[in-house]
Amino acid sequence: MELVGEEKRIQALFSEVKLADEQTTPSFAGVWFRAQSKTVRRPRAFNLLFVAAATGLLVCVLVSLGWWSKHRQQDPDVVATAPRGLATSPVRVGLENEEVNLPKPMSKGKSRGAKSRALKLAARRDVLLVANRRAARVAKTIASWQSPTATLLDSQIDELLKALPQLNQTANELKSFLPSEPK
Repeated sequence: MELVGEEKRIQALFSEVKLADEQTTPSFAGVWFRAQSKTVRRPRAFNLLFVAAATGLLVCVLVSLGWWSKHRQQDPDVVATAPRGLATSPVRVGLENEEVNLPKPMSKGKSRGAKSRALKLAARRDVLLVANRRAARVAKTIASWQSPTATLLDSQIDELLKALPQLNQTANELKSFLPSEPK
């Protein structure tokens, strides 16, 4: 089949584009050798700086862990305070109307250290009582909560849906669980 004028022109344009592509495209051999040269490089050994940083971090962690375990025991004279809404001892519900028992005055025969310790213990007890009261109020509030959408989930046939038929009933008795009105 012989090419006509229009087809010759199109073929010439395609050959020009092909020649331009071949000139801009790198050769396969060049790309292949560059790829092989990148993979031939040996993997890097551990970087000395990385090893030193990891060792320093490990030493810091161990030192801080030792310091923490040494200072972990609380001083018995320190008064612990409970976070808001939480109690550090069991919650007693009937504490709302109780009065806080303040420490009684110490006799003059006891030392000043025993007096200050008694005051600290009384302060700790007062803090715990306040925390218990808060926790009791929060617990009552949570226990009395009801979902505002619970009534939307109620249905007229809840009794039927919640009742389970016994397996020893006959088919006619089981039909009693179905609604009587056909829909």
